[in-house]
Amino acid sequence: MSSHIRREMDSLGKRPLSIVIIIPRMEPCVRSPVEPRETVLRVGSLELDLIDRTAKRGNRPIDLRPREFQLLKYMMERSDQVLTCETLIKDVWHFEIVPETNRVNVHMGRLRSKVDGPDEARMIRNVRGEGFVLSATPALSQSLPGLRGLKQRELAQTNSNNV
Repeated sequence: MSSHIRREMDSLGKRPLSIVIIIPRMEPCVRSPVEPRETVLRVGSLELDLIDRTAKRGNRPIDLRPREFQLLKYMMERSDQVLTCETLIKDVWHFEIVPETNRVNVHMGRLRSKVDGPDEARMIRNVRGEGFVLSATPALSQSLPGLRGLKQRELAQTNSNNV
């Protein structure tokens, strides 16, 4: 029985009911169409199966803890968007007040090490001072205002490491 039907039944209480009362209250429950939902999320070569609760990048399976799964799902649903730590704390951890913590950074580091293999292009990126972004496109830094200069900083860092 759907939660909506259960709520309606609870609201009616234990009093004797007539069919005249029940039918109008239950009609919306029966008539509301069920929208098919995506059961597999895809961003580039990254796949997340919401039914089996599995993840893989290409052919490589990714073993995720429950919170990592929730975090990756949230990011995949909002791919190519910069997500702040505050947003992630509120929407993934369901905290109403954002505590001073490195919780997001720790989980993101673990998730990044699992999603981004050693010989694979980075999909999870840190946007300094703003948050994190999951993207399959390496040239994303030119299309999002929050990522402007990211590619230049990465190039500068690469050049300084080569010197």
